Amino acid sequence: MTTKQPWVRSWFWLIVGLLAVSALFVLGAQPFAVGIVPSPFDKVAHALAFGSLFLVLDSALVLPLWLALMIPLLVSAGDEFHQIFLPGRQPGLDDWLAGSCGVVLAASWRHFRR
Repeated sequence: MTTKQPWVRSWFWLIVGLLAVSALFVLGAQPFAVGIVPSPFDKVAHALAFGSLFLVLDSALVLPLWLALMIPLLVSAGDEFHQIFLPGRQPGLDDWLAGSCGVVLAASWRHFRR
């Protein structure tokens, strides 16, 4: 008899990840978020934020690697799309690419750490 492995590895990290994504969209829509991190350091912030999101979700959920990579990339794309509607904010492919680099670096670090 086999038992099915649960898809949630850690409820704590899942809640942290959901709160982080919620904060990204709610706090990112506030006027104080405009220019809070100056260029070019905003690219580092994107890489750290979405690389960290990958690590949190990887700790929280049992997912195939492709899906664990896609979720933060889609959240990053959603954040850039959301910025279209926010005054003073400028979406950019360069921001999404910076976030993608952070996700790939975090996934590589996690792979070689295991």
